Amino acid sequence: MKLQDFDFRVWDKHHKGCGNKDCKCQTKYVYGEEAKTRLSEFKEDCEIELFTGLYDKKGKKVYENDIVKVKSLYDYFLAKISIHKEGTFYFEGKNGDYIGSLIYLVEDEGYTIETIGNIHENPELLKC
Repeated sequence: MKLQDFDFRVWDKHHKGCGNKDCKCQTKYVYGEEAKTRLSEFKEDCEIELFTGLYDKKGKKVYENDIVKVKSLYDYFLAKISIHKEGTFYFEGKNGDYIGSLIYLVEDEGYTIETIGNIHENPELLKC
């Protein structure tokens, strides 16, 4: 992923959404000290979710905390996109277990990913 591809979304815990026009946290493209100031004003109410650099089978950007359906030729599983402490994205299973690295699985041509929701609006998708 190149720097110009860097993207994120902001989940506003107070308004319970990312697309609310009244959301104070919608500023996405700010630089340097301005970014630190603007985002720190809302740090208690907002959660920054990073773009993985990947797109699902429908061309939709895949972000941290998205819930995805991963299909192989024979089976599928549901997982949340999480960030490992070393900074890599991975699939997190229903019980919080590590399923595998996002990049390794996606590079295998036998798999497709479809975004079906996110952990904030659709947590029931990962219930056992």
